[in-house]
Amino acid sequence: MIPKPNVLDEIGQLSLTELDALPIAQLDARIRQVGELKDTARQYEDALYAVMNKRFSERANQARQDAGKHTGTVRFEVDGYVVIADLPKRLEYDQPKLKGAVDALRKWGENPDDYVGIEIKVSETKYNAWPPAVRQLFEPARTLKVGKPSYKLELIKTGVIADAANDSNFGEVL
Repeated sequence: MIPKPNVLDEIGQLSLTELDALPIAQLDARIRQVGELKDTARQYEDALYAVMNKRFSERANQARQDAGKHTGTVRFEVDGYVVIADLPKRLEYDQPKLKGAVDALRKWGENPDDYVGIEIKVSETKYNAWPPAVRQLFEPARTLKVGKPSYKLELIKTGVIADAANDSNFGEVL
């Protein structure tokens, strides 16, 4: 079900104080309605871009070929509009093969840092399974950062609240 677009107008007319005063059920309903609108808008946008791709891809590919390139941005005119068609590069490298290439550079007496950037990643799952001495070795290089907080509302069913890591009272039957 697509919510009525006026839900955006309703929310837009309320101050943060008024929104804060909404009962949680109304807050939940508004969040769900806005989410449904975003999903619907994303589907419509995807359909419109699919039409543009169908309409312009052949001409864009020809313009790229004429320019001697396989990717990138080309411009051409259609019915008084300039169509800007971009086909970005999405490079992927096989990590084991890269490691082999870096090892080869070292054997040649070259410094790999002159050619590639090397980033070492540590899986948090593996880190937590390491012996304490190994964790202690890596601890000075480790920094915990947090992302943007997010919240989700779920209607309680059958009178049970799910367990939460921060409250031993959760999980009791209401």
